[in-house]
Amino acid sequence: MQSQSLSVLLLLFMAILGPNSHAAEPRLSLGRQDYTWMLASAVVTVSAQIRYQKMPSVDTNALDRLDLNIMDRWVAGTYSPAAAKASDILVLPFCALPMGLVAWDAWRGEKGLSPIWTEGVIFTEAIVLSSGIDLLVRSLQIHPRPLVYGKDVPAKERLSGEASGSFYSGHSSAAFLTAVYLSYTYPMRHPDFQGQAWLWAGTLTTASAVAGLRVAAGKHFPSDVIVGALAGGFLGWLLPYMHTQNHNSVPSMGMQLDDLGFHPQIAWTF
Repeated sequence: MQSQSLSVLLLLFMAILGPNSHAAEPRLSLGRQDYTWMLASAVVTVSAQIRYQKMPSVDTNALDRLDLNIMDRWVAGTYSPAAAKASDILVLPFCALPMGLVAWDAWRGEKGLSPIWTEGVIFTEAIVLSSGIDLLVRSLQIHPRPLVYGKDVPAKERLSGEASGSFYSGHSSAAFLTAVYLSYTYPMRHPDFQGQAWLWAGTLTTASAVAGLRVAAGKHFPSDVIVGALAGGFLGWLLPYMHTQNHNSVPSMGMQLDDLGFHPQIAWTF
């Protein structure tokens, strides 16, 4: 229910911020800002991977599901390998869909080859940055996966280091990033496209299915997939928006050293 409600809210929000709110026929383009996004993505990802690989396992004897918030408590102990596999099978082709449609347009000779390079860079920046931020947050070990609370779950999964960091869901983040990115950019390449509402509904429903499967699998709590959806959806809108030719935002980046390690700090003006 949480993911369905979130999809409705995102649908309304993105309908307001969609391409129709810009000047006529906005286009995506690359520029000097891409050096910033590429560097930020690389630094965040490398820093996150280092921390993520060092995550220790959870002391399962110290766990108490009553320490969880009410929204998440009912999921503790859930475990379904079938649902986990289904989420993997669904999310991979879905995340490939934006670039697949760009390549399809090029193959049909409608838009040429230029959009493949342009959108390939933008979408890759978004996905890599999203994944890096997710791993960085998960390495903080805010709470373990729901399956860690299950007594019948194989010890190999319960005691793995990556199971100690469940917040927030990378699958949900990637799925909602893809949903928003595709629904936001496809009408840019096809100004006469009349199915925006159906496109948003279809992509957000698919992303919600991925999020629901992650909860059913015992991989994430509802709060994990909700935050993942918001984070991914925001980046799915932000990256293409920052690359439209009719806005005045100027990105800049500095570096910061704190408890998270050495990482970039991004700022921009509109």
